[in-house]
Amino acid sequence: MKKILTAISVSLLLSNFVVAQTDEDAIRYSQLMYGSSGRGLGAGSAFGALGGDYSSLVINPAGVSIFQNSQFSFSPSFLSIKSNSLFTGNSVDDHKYNFNVSGFGFVWVKQIEEKENRKWRNLNFAFGGNRIAGFHNSVYYSGFNPSSSLAEKFVESANASQVSTGDIENAFPFDAGLAYNTALLQYDSATGYWALTEGGQVKQEQSYTTRGGMTEYAFTMGANYNDRLYLGASLGLIDVNYNFSSDYTETDSNDSITYFKSFNYNQSQHTSGAGVDLKFGLIARLNDYVRIGGSVHSPSFLFMHDRYNSSMKTVLDDTLGTFDSSSPDGSFDYNITTPWRLNGSLALTFKKYGFLSMDYEFLDYSEAFFSFNSGNSTDDKSYENSLNQTISKKYGSSYNIRLGGEAVIDIVRLRLGYALYGSPFKPDVAVAGFDNKATVYSGGIGIKEDGYFIDLGFARTKSASFLQPYSLTGVDVPGVKLNSFSNQFTFTIGWKW
Repeated sequence: MKKILTAISVSLLLSNFVVAQTDEDAIRYSQLMYGSSGRGLGAGSAFGALGGDYSSLVINPAGVSIFQNSQFSFSPSFLSIKSNSLFTGNSVDDHKYNFNVSGFGFVWVKQIEEKENRKWRNLNFAFGGNRIAGFHNSVYYSGFNPSSSLAEKFVESANASQVSTGDIENAFPFDAGLAYNTALLQYDSATGYWALTEGGQVKQEQSYTTRGGMTEYAFTMGANYNDRLYLGASLGLIDVNYNFSSDYTETDSNDSITYFKSFNYNQSQHTSGAGVDLKFGLIARLNDYVRIGGSVHSPSFLFMHDRYNSSMKTVLDDTLGTFDSSSPDGSFDYNITTPWRLNGSLALTFKKYGFLSMDYEFLDYSEAFFSFNSGNSTDDKSYENSLNQTISKKYGSSYNIRLGGEAVIDIVRLRLGYALYGSPFKPDVAVAGFDNKATVYSGGIGIKEDGYFIDLGFARTKSASFLQPYSLTGVDVPGVKLNSFSNQFTFTIGWKW
């Protein structure tokens, strides 16, 4: 057995930054799901050809031209999330809850003065916020891995760089450097770095939590031409907030690894960002029963800032002790550009009896890309190019479909909806059945009076994804199959005048 390190240096200096971004970051901020009001949520968010609800403006800004009265609305939401993980045959559930404000909005209707044969009826303005993505989740998985260890990933990185033992903590301050400082990684002058847990035979478990969301604050303007053509445009200001915390542990549960008992690896990341986008749309009322709509969403230009740190603790046999090490606080600024989005909509309206509607949205996730704000650093530019190539190869075009209906019974509104959000992956990349598709079943009820309205919407969303904890050259590393179920309740109250 090669010598176990007995002296650990705990002083860390950040001299070489390690880029923490991944292709999944760009996709996270490109996958949007709508439904920020009780009415919109209950009817599947299929309002692209309807308008008349503030949440519809995030899909088609021409919807602002449908309003005949000024109004203000406010929509709080409650979310419950359940995740089920399957790892090496072991199934585990986890839960998370969240309360947020999913939307608010003010619409001002200005009637154009009466003139003979006037065609332009009203010019409307709106301002408010719509939650367009939520990142809340909590996942736990656990299982026995007989063939590999995360520490082997640290070994690959250290040996590939040929970094010396004196420089490893500066070269890899957030992972391999911590592993070396806590004696999980060892060094042999003949063969290089190696890990105490090489070959696996360890119990692996991870608990991680994500929080945050994206909200778009939009200035919208629209005009109504002869109650037949409705035009609209909006300028959106986007607020991004994402938090990730992870607790990963490997344990020698069979007491079969010499000197080793366990190691624990903690990671924390906070991402904040701001962005801008533009939207243009129209709605045409072909007759009293049929409406069609269309809108174009520009890419969102996001300016992001990451802060992160990590720590590690390795527990060896009683005679050797426990070693701890922590990283410095890292930070990085970068930009993400999301794909264009195209929406087409159809609605059948039955005067005072309700409506049926459908939205179709197209986008190409391979168009998302990173831009690093790092001067002329060749390492960062190389990594930026590698990330963008990965996005182009891994992701492709996709579509989202939303269906909804509303029945009117005097002052009561009854609603049902369905939505399918397509996979961002190319067909030959996605794991079958775990390709990030999401299905949404929704319903709701509302009351509409002359001066106010109240809506309650409910949606149940199911999605399936695949988590690869790490990858190794020439080794088949088991992955985690994740099924997520969320229940969202959104309550809206609004006043009209």
